[in-house]
Amino acid sequence: MEKLPNVKASEDVLMLRGEQIKVINTWLDQTKLLFYAENPRIYSRVWVSDDEEPSQESIEQELSRAEHVREGLAKSIRHNGGLIEPVIVRKNVVLEGNSRLAAYRLLNNTLDKGRWRYIRARVLPTDLSDSL
Repeated sequence: MEKLPNVKASEDVLMLRGEQIKVINTWLDQTKLLFYAENPRIYSRVWVSDDEEPSQESIEQELSRAEHVREGLAKSIRHNGGLIEPVIVRKNVVLEGNSRLAAYRLLNNTLDKGRWRYIRARVLPTDLSDSL
């Protein structure tokens, strides 16, 4: 994972099902992150067949067209100069914050190109069990 140059990452703790999980707070290159296709909001919007996972491009297109991303999140992120709540990432997949990732990509592709390349993230350990 490529992080924002010259920014120190910091350790933190996230509570998951009553367990304290060590996470890293940092900035990641959002162009290298993946949407979590099994997220219920994504699943209900873009899955056509249970046999075939939607492409990252189709997820991004669908979320970018959503009013809450275009009119809500993108405007709020731009107004605030970034995220209030970071996305949660594990193995380059955004488990929490897929709409925020779509808003960042929308901003990066339409306004202030490059200004929105790096996104605030809390990175979970790669060895964290899927059940957590």
